[in-house]
Amino acid sequence: MDSTKLMKAVAAGEKEMVESLCTMLRIRAVGPESGGRGEAERGEHLASLASKLGFKSVVVLESKDPKVPTGKRPNIIIKLKGTSNRNLWVVTHMDTVPEGDLSAWKYPPFDAKVVDGKIYGRGSEDNGQELMASLFGLRALVKAGVTPECNIGLVFVSDEEHGNTHGIEFLFAKDIFKKGDLVVVPDHGQPDGAAISVVEKSIAWINVEVIGRQTHGSTPEKGINALEVASRYMIAAVDRLRNQFPMTDALFEPPVSTFSPTKCDSNGPNINTVPGRQEFSFDFRVLPEYKLDDVMAVLRETADEFEKSSGAKINLTFLQRADAAPRTSTDSEIVKRLTTAIKKVKPVVPHPVGIGGGTCAAPFRRLGIEAVAWSTIPETAHDANEYANVADLVADAQVYALLFAGKNVE
Repeated sequence: MDSTKLMKAVAAGEKEMVESLCTMLRIRAVGPESGGRGEAERGEHLASLASKLGFKSVVVLESKDPKVPTGKRPNIIIKLKGTSNRNLWVVTHMDTVPEGDLSAWKYPPFDAKVVDGKIYGRGSEDNGQELMASLFGLRALVKAGVTPECNIGLVFVSDEEHGNTHGIEFLFAKDIFKKGDLVVVPDHGQPDGAAISVVEKSIAWINVEVIGRQTHGSTPEKGINALEVASRYMIAAVDRLRNQFPMTDALFEPPVSTFSPTKCDSNGPNINTVPGRQEFSFDFRVLPEYKLDDVMAVLRETADEFEKSSGAKINLTFLQRADAAPRTSTDSEIVKRLTTAIKKVKPVVPHPVGIGGGTCAAPFRRLGIEAVAWSTIPETAHDANEYANVADLVADAQVYALLFAGKNVE
């Protein structure tokens, strides 16, 4: 079978692909940290769908989690044997973030609708489109009687939106993946489908607690204004970090490390009190060449200076830390294979990029496994009115089919 016929076979399944994506999106799969019941119902549906589509090897591995009603978080692995001993994995996630402000949605977020070639619904882009594209791309091979070149594994994980504990990290502990495997994590992309992510920045979310001394607003000299100290410290720390870590890397957009003050907590309900306590947070995305420990040392040194000059106490706490994983080489096998498949489907020149993080690709890279992140998306993830393009769903399924088939199609 030649590649053109395989692509046509994928496109012929457009209606079923769209219907399957819409049906899945109507099954809410929000994690318990965001007030949801987890992925159990969606996972059961997807395991059943995979069996109905003709896949013989469908395994569900469940991570225990007392925070969800079922006490378990499902992870689904679909396998199809190839003609070589290599393993090629596509890892997508089943969970979504909550809908946010309902009044901002044109259509109900958990009642997927197709309007003007767009599939609206929470999780349509993140990560439903690529989950279905990979599933139907592989199914096209089965229907056409084409054996994939590598052993193919489709992995649908839980808990990606809140730390991966019950998803990919749970699976890593079971030694399912090994060095020499090839991995695509379609949880990042651009609208034209040309960008292949090979590296991510380090991520640090840091809580800052400034403890001063509360007093009446008319006698500020009797207290230590925690808000004022926090404000001055925030600006000084960001300026110092930007100056001391100035490196640029053209693979990234933006090409620099970013040090952003973000969340700021309330320090009280009234105006006429000098606050004795103020909390805020930083979101740092740091180029891989820099160590987070060095960044934190500068942050702590600056805090020490402000403690000494103001009399306040400044506590720094990591809310999240993910040190950058090694890069996947731009000349790696998975980059070359994916580039070849993309070129056959899309009128673009695929190219490597770096991203601010983080995806499930990074844990693979830490194990020495070649992994990339790729997809074709309108970049509406987590937005109100999130949507996926039907054309992208079909085209990406074609890319997966050609990637899976490899040298076994002409």
